[in-house]
Amino acid sequence: METINLTVSGMTCGACVKHVEKAINSIAGVQKVEVDLASGAVKVEGYVTQHLKEIFAALEEDGYPAQVSTDVSSKAKSGSCKSGSSCCCN
Repeated sequence: METINLTVSGMTCGACVKHVEKAINSIAGVQKVEVDLASGAVKVEGYVTQHLKEIFAALEEDGYPAQVSTDVSSKAKSGSCKSGSSCCCN
């Protein structure tokens, strides 16, 4: 099993976190996803290295650009909420 740390941009509320978790969990090989909204850090566990492009594509499709993080405490850029009218930050 492998662990990768990502920095995901654009998350502004709990609904965004749920969207990111759902997008990543939809990828084969992913076994666990931990999202830290405040820092934009996302920890992904499983057999994920060979599916990294798919993870990035799923996040990008939902409006949450990501990159591999070498600093899990780095802050993600804030952006507009992607979860629609039910968002708690609108």
